[in-house]
Amino acid sequence: MEAMAVIGPVISVGSKIAASGAQIDVGRAQQAGYEQQAQAAELKGRSEAIAYKQQGADVLRNLNETLAAIVARAGAGGVDPTSGSAATMQMFSTSEGGREYAQARDNASLALEEAYTQSGIYRSAGATAMKSANVSAVASIGEAAYMAGQLS
Repeated sequence: MEAMAVIGPVISVGSKIAASGAQIDVGRAQQAGYEQQAQAAELKGRSEAIAYKQQGADVLRNLNETLAAIVARAGAGGVDPTSGSAATMQMFSTSEGGREYAQARDNASLALEEAYTQSGIYRSAGATAMKSANVSAVASIGEAAYMAGQLS
């Protein structure tokens, strides 16, 4: 009968030790999940940055086409393309094109910064999950040690 009285607490001690291992496994899984989210956030940011850079390149190509059209029309009309209204149109187009290009470049930078910030948040959450799992595992082992001490 005495052996039966000891079996229950021994099983409890064993289950606490097993639980500590499971807690660490859960922490690792959570950390891995957060790492995947961090990598996805970085990939999304890089993808958005590439799209903004392409937008900037398109703006410059359109600006080049616009300037060429202004010069061609002015020349076809017998007007000096480097002075008067033709020059004013070129300056305006250059100004607008430059503004749009700068905006696309800034948006690309912001997309990358936001992505790296978000990935840092995910990685921090993963580290916190792992630390929490380790603390819980140590607590379970402590409980198991206390229970084992009660058996003596």
